[in-house]
Amino acid sequence: VVLVGTRQWLFHRESHKSPLEMAEATSNEEKHPLQHEWVLWEHAGGTNKDPNKWKENMKALCSFDSVESFWQYFNHIPRPSEVFFDGDARKKIGPDMKTVEEYSLFKKGIEPEWGDPMNVIGGEWFCRQYFESDVLDLYWQNLVMGVVGEAMEVDEGKYYVNGVRIVDKSRGYPMFKIEMWVNNRDPDVKDKLRQRLLDIITDGQPPSRKGHPKFDWKDHS
Repeated sequence: VVLVGTRQWLFHRESHKSPLEMAEATSNEEKHPLQHEWVLWEHAGGTNKDPNKWKENMKALCSFDSVESFWQYFNHIPRPSEVFFDGDARKKIGPDMKTVEEYSLFKKGIEPEWGDPMNVIGGEWFCRQYFESDVLDLYWQNLVMGVVGEAMEVDEGKYYVNGVRIVDKSRGYPMFKIEMWVNNRDPDVKDKLRQRLLDIITDGQPPSRKGHPKFDWKDHS
């Protein structure tokens, strides 16, 4: 399984093993390394809304550097629709009955904050709107696999994508935000990344859903 290529983010569909079988791979089996190591972060909801203390609610859930370790963790993490606001309330999960407001997936060594040296030099493509639960989960899975498989990259040998986030912005009604953070502001690069993002995130979109999500740009400065 080769993970670097235009459509190789579909590696889980092309493999002869199911995701569950890959997650149960033993240490004696050959591993399929990723181009980079990634860290998945969870940001729990809380009463502390001080923007200077936001890190207190942020937790690194796992890190992975192979296809097998990716599925080992990703299969056991609740989907966004299972924790985000559903029109009535945010779900409470775990023994401490916490709520989750966002997931972030970033390359190891880059934190999901604007002030990180690799983030401040670039910006983000973001979409803020309501999505049906199945579409929300599909977009997040496609987004994650797109960056893990390096399919979001648009120039050979160059790595622009730092990470992605999905955020529950609901305040009385469901509203979500999808973001892709990059380390470049060149107009041509930005446009190519936006088109690649749209192509990947909407793959497998239900025929009943018309149109594509609208992404806008924001500088991190």
